[in-house]
Amino acid sequence: MNYIADHITLSSQAAEGLELALDQDFGRVESPERMAWIVLLLKLLPEKPEWFPRGKWGTIQHIEGQLALCAEANVLEMIGENHENPGD
Repeated sequence: MNYIADHITLSSQAAEGLELALDQDFGRVESPERMAWIVLLLKLLPEKPEWFPRGKWGTIQHIEGQLALCAEANVLEMIGENHENPGD
């Protein structure tokens, strides 16, 4: 699966499960900032099949993996910018 460095992608099933669990609207694409908070909330929820159709920890790990890729891309961008503009 291809990831966008500034977005977290969710399957339709995952988005629907999160909506049920947290009583919030979720799209197939969400911001890393929002999903970092959501991961913390998900860790506190009980595992229910209707909330986590593919398993609680699998869902959390999938989101965390994408968050790590977003963070890495962000850091690489910052490092690149610093090397291009050493006086800034």
